[in-house]
Amino acid sequence: MTKKIYEIDPYIKECFATIQDTKFINGETWVCFDQTNLYPEGGGQPSDVGFINQSPVLDVQLYDGQIYHKVFEPIDRVRVKIHLDFERRFDHMQQHSGQHLLSAVWKELFEFETVSFHLGKDVCTIDLQTDNIDDVHINEVENRVAEYIFENPTIESYVLPYDEVDYEKLIKLKEKPDFVRLVEIEGIDLSTCCGTHVSMLGEIGMIKMVGSEKYKQNTRISFVCGKRALNYFQAVYNSSQEVSNKLNVPATNINERFSEFYHEYQLLKKKYQKLYEKDIYHEANVLVKNVEHGFVHVKWSDRPIQEMKDLAKMIIETGEKAVIFCSRKHHTWIFASSSSQIFNVSTCIQSLKESFGGKGGGNPVFGQWVGEINDEQWEQFKQQTIGDFDIKTTYNG
Repeated sequence: MTKKIYEIDPYIKECFATIQDTKFINGETWVCFDQTNLYPEGGGQPSDVGFINQSPVLDVQLYDGQIYHKVFEPIDRVRVKIHLDFERRFDHMQQHSGQHLLSAVWKELFEFETVSFHLGKDVCTIDLQTDNIDDVHINEVENRVAEYIFENPTIESYVLPYDEVDYEKLIKLKEKPDFVRLVEIEGIDLSTCCGTHVSMLGEIGMIKMVGSEKYKQNTRISFVCGKRALNYFQAVYNSSQEVSNKLNVPATNINERFSEFYHEYQLLKKKYQKLYEKDIYHEANVLVKNVEHGFVHVKWSDRPIQEMKDLAKMIIETGEKAVIFCSRKHHTWIFASSSSQIFNVSTCIQSLKESFGGKGGGNPVFGQWVGEINDEQWEQFKQQTIGDFDIKTTYNG
């Protein structure tokens, strides 16, 4: 069985090892050593990565009690040096230790049990056995977590015979091993765990919960620890400073000033909407007056897609009209019709996709197509698909 150096001392960055076995699985090369300092994926924690001599280790997994390392190609030496990507490892140590502390405090303050844990690339999550969590709970937990981190107790990992461990600590185990590995935060928490952890709680630095949501019958809490928490606070600070500068108020007063600003924005938005609708209505009337044979066809060099849609809807509401709009910059066409008997939009778009590719869709009276078609191709397509209507094209801008 592979000696697990990471369990003895997770701070060891390099070790020498002897190759014990090589497997080839689905064209991938996996190598097993007599010992390793690289952690295999498990317990909600991703695997370590690093190098074997100069060859990158892409993944580490546990197979039949042995630890295998995924590499690019077979290794031609029996004796090798394994080098750990310690920056990634230490991040995982901070996140996993933070999870133990966070779960312990939720249990201590509110009797909420943690039922699952996931250590993600950007954030970590725990699922708590409750559907009733609010900001008051979160603030109280964060304050207690900070107190424990400031106290900086030790974190110790050790192995005990299965029969010597309290039954309540064994409930989550899927098997009954001869020995059980425990991780203890002095005076705070004792849990079975196979992951890597810091040796002092203060090494976590800080924990910040960044989200909560209902998940099945539980509540999923997202959080970050250590350097991730620092990066999070720096990003929030930079954003708040930018808003602070634009609102010309101290960062601590953003909330109050933003409430006023948002109220003013909503009033302006309503006024703009009324002006916009009036302008679109006027433009629709102008286009309808110039219509021939029921068709309104306009090309713009660059017009917002939503404006074209709003204008098209307003025109077809006048009755017995069909619309063909195009934004050349966006290569987007809007088709609309008061009735599919006048012009079947979905049939037209399907023909465009079959003839020129692109993408789009809609129903018989309204739709959109995005694709490349030049003026000559469009004229040919128009005659073949739309028929004998003499559609006058207006170029606007």
